Formats: sequence, C-alpha cells, structure tokens
Amino acid sequence: MTNLFQRIDTVFVPTKDIEKAAHWYVDVLGGVLGWKSEQGEYQCVKFGDTSITLFLTEDPLYFQPRRCAFNFYVSRASEAYDYLKSRDVQVEEIKEYGATYFAFYDVDGNCLEVCEY
Repeated sequence: MTNLFQRIDTVFVPTKDIEKAAHWYVDVLGGVLGWKSEQGEYQCVKFGDTSITLFLTEDPLYFQPRRCAFNFYVSRASEAYDYLKSRDVQVEEIKEYGATYFAFYDVDGNCLEVCEY
C-alpha cells in the first residue's frame, strides 16, 4: 500500500474572480494555464508536476486570515522576495528557521509561502 499515494495532484485555492486570479498566477508566478471547467467555476494552473485549482466562491469562510497551506520551493528566497515586491505583491519579512522562507499573498488575499532549503 505504500505506493498507493504517489504525489500531490492539486492544491485548491479559492478566488472571487477566476480570470483575474488565473492571470495573476500565470503573469506573476509563471504558471501555465491548464484545463478549465465548462461552467468556468474551476481553472487549473500548472507548476511542474503539481497544479493549483482555482475555484470560484463568494463564501467568506474561505477568505478569513489563516496560515499558509502550501509553499513554493525556490533556490534563492531573497531573489523571489525582490521579484514579488517588484510586482507589487504583498510580502512578509524573510525568516530563517532551518530554512529560509516568507509568506506572500495572492490577489484574493490567500496566504502563500516561498521556501529555500
């Protein structure tokens, strides 16, 4: 059974404007657009072997402040930090605790993280 679960397929991220969010993940983070549902309530953005599935919702429970659910691995956190700041992305300070990492926020205020180790 150890080979049953092979990888993370997707991470679900809520959005109030799927077109704006998809554009942000492609334009700012360099993702690649994948499939889109026929009704337009889901949009996939690919990052290597893992994808983000944006889903359209107005439910305020999804947009309450919370800890970051996942991170993006980078080889140079300070370079990623400078790049995101240059794109007017809200970023928190760089921290060191066994790894170098920092939080940042997408267009809907979802907490994302960068990690270098």
